[in-house]
Amino acid sequence: MAAAQNDAGDGYTNSQCAECHEEMADDNAASVHKDIQCLECHAQAVEEDHEALAAVNCRQCHAPHDEKVIHDAHTRVTCKACHQKDGIPVAEPVTGLVIFSGNVLPGRKLLPHQMVVERGDSLCQKCHFKGNALGASSMILPAKSILCMPCHAATFSIGDRTTLLSLLVFVVGMCGVCVIWLSGNTGRGSSHKFRGGFSDLMVKMVTDVFFLRRLFRLSPARWLIHALIYYPILIRLAFGMTSLGLSLILPDTDLARAMLDKNNPLRGMLFDLTGLMIFAGVAAALFRPKEDLQMIANLPKPGRTMTMLLGLIVLVGFILESLRIAMTGWPSGAQYAFIGYGLSLLLKSVQEITNIYGYVWYVHTILTGVFIALIPFTRMLHIITAPVVLMADARPRVQPNH
Repeated sequence: MAAAQNDAGDGYTNSQCAECHEEMADDNAASVHKDIQCLECHAQAVEEDHEALAAVNCRQCHAPHDEKVIHDAHTRVTCKACHQKDGIPVAEPVTGLVIFSGNVLPGRKLLPHQMVVERGDSLCQKCHFKGNALGASSMILPAKSILCMPCHAATFSIGDRTTLLSLLVFVVGMCGVCVIWLSGNTGRGSSHKFRGGFSDLMVKMVTDVFFLRRLFRLSPARWLIHALIYYPILIRLAFGMTSLGLSLILPDTDLARAMLDKNNPLRGMLFDLTGLMIFAGVAAALFRPKEDLQMIANLPKPGRTMTMLLGLIVLVGFILESLRIAMTGWPSGAQYAFIGYGLSLLLKSVQEITNIYGYVWYVHTILTGVFIALIPFTRMLHIITAPVVLMADARPRVQPNH
């Protein structure tokens, strides 16, 4: 067969390919890729002897979806597992990847070029159904929303009911706080006004907001407790925002995929270590001596209820992680999430984990929503007001008169 010039370079035109591959002609003509030259996808076919072709890599043209589109990173799910028309996905035994099995639904015909772009739950239900053996939750869960950002690689979405309700309560509470502050009735006798320049604010931000210098001077013990909670959340927030940015800007890079992959060794270890630090900080806050609470008059008294709620969120998070690891068959790399992996080993005899997972996910989400919603109405408000007060107190250095 003679080679001809086409848009893909030196090789065959689509009509020439159809001369030998008649069984594919109608299939390709009805596909979403019908106007694309065959060689764009099947680059190896440029050689005349091309009996065995490598599988087409969809990412030559298509970037992976972000979490807002598919509600999770799905880093171990191949494109055809979802998009092959009438295809049946399976979990590959060795790698744990969810792949297209090569089989289609009963009564349907395999059309290799028929890729579908479905919207809504119909696409998700190929894997997410009761009794599935794919390691997928039987529930179709919403994307991790803005509520999840302090601890997870999430999105700016606010579509689910938990997020909408908790943010509504939070905003109403913060509006009340702002009204009180603007009226000057802060309980301190006067309203706070910024009295320093930009450089003073930046110094205050670094020393007292980031490094918690004032808290350390008042009580090193309480500084340590705050640090065990504050810095892990800050690290997770930075990690999550970086992951989100990469998933939107450079989605197909190795770094983006690694940061979104829950079974990546470094990611798993980082999240378990920071979770353990938060839990240790919560325990220390709940069980430290009472006399230490009374000696620091300049600091807000800690609220035990919110502290306990934070610890419960972390605890349920570890349980959720263990369920995910067991549900997906203890995939490679998951062992570095040492707490979740250890707990998952206790679940080997537990049945129907795929059905349990969704309920625990909602418990974790609702607890987080309640925590966020209650911040303006509890002493935990100081995590917002304290940085504002510290920066408002920033003063430019005044040289003494001689």
